[in-house]
Amino acid sequence: MNYADEPEHARQVREYYDLNTGRFLRWGKDEGTRNIHAALWPPEVGSLAAAMNHSNEMVAREIEGCPYAVDRVLDLGCGVGGSVFYLGRRLPRVQRFLGISLSPVQVEQARARIPADQRGRFHFEEGSFLELAAERFAADFSFAIEAFTHGPDPGRFFALQARGLPRGGRLVIIDDCLCGRAGAATLPGRPARLLDAYRRNWLLPGLRDPETLESVACDAGFHLIEQRDLTPHLRLGRPRDRAIALLVRLLGPRVERTAYLRALAGGDAKQQCYREGLIRYLFLMFENQSADAGR
Repeated sequence: MNYADEPEHARQVREYYDLNTGRFLRWGKDEGTRNIHAALWPPEVGSLAAAMNHSNEMVAREIEGCPYAVDRVLDLGCGVGGSVFYLGRRLPRVQRFLGISLSPVQVEQARARIPADQRGRFHFEEGSFLELAAERFAADFSFAIEAFTHGPDPGRFFALQARGLPRGGRLVIIDDCLCGRAGAATLPGRPARLLDAYRRNWLLPGLRDPETLESVACDAGFHLIEQRDLTPHLRLGRPRDRAIALLVRLLGPRVERTAYLRALAGGDAKQQCYREGLIRYLFLMFENQSADAGR
């Protein structure tokens, strides 16, 4: 891929994941699921593997429950393919899965895991979900798990999905959203510093409150049909989280000197944002009613 004309923010996100993906997989606890997103622990989940896959399972259930046939599924920000391969096993009738990531490191790892007998079913492409060609990335159902907020232009995100999905097609976003006072134009010192540390270190210009997202999506032709708060299913303050918090405080400003330490600092700020009611982890499902659907 030619990076000469790549937007600066996209370059930063690509480099962030190129540098950190191996560390996330090596030092994170994912029970071999290869998911780079939060574990969710609703009452029915009893193992770490199930918790790591619970977001994927929610997507699978929505695909199964669609009022139309789903043959093509698009993962917008696919990481190393953990969600795509879970859905492939879970939904054998779906004919094609496509994942897109800015990171060539992630795409290479995902492609290496495609079963030899299913190379026509799974596809992974390097690129931005803000630069999709509708004809190449058309889908019946699309989703983004902890990827949407990396995008600096939510309006363009929804506009492109409106063209890539059929009329009535569904889009699921599972990600953090601002809540309450965090959506205000100005915040007092500590909350403002926490949000800034989270946004800055995790590269999240797309972090918005759900009301704003609903409005932006509506402008593109989408209707919000379901919203769930998943925050109660997160486990905060684990021993590892406490150790990271201590490290961040010991290092002070030096914690932002390397890519991985910045990721840890952002994760610590994220936990504090949850505790202070500044962000929530939401499931949002939209239905495409755009006149440009499928074009």
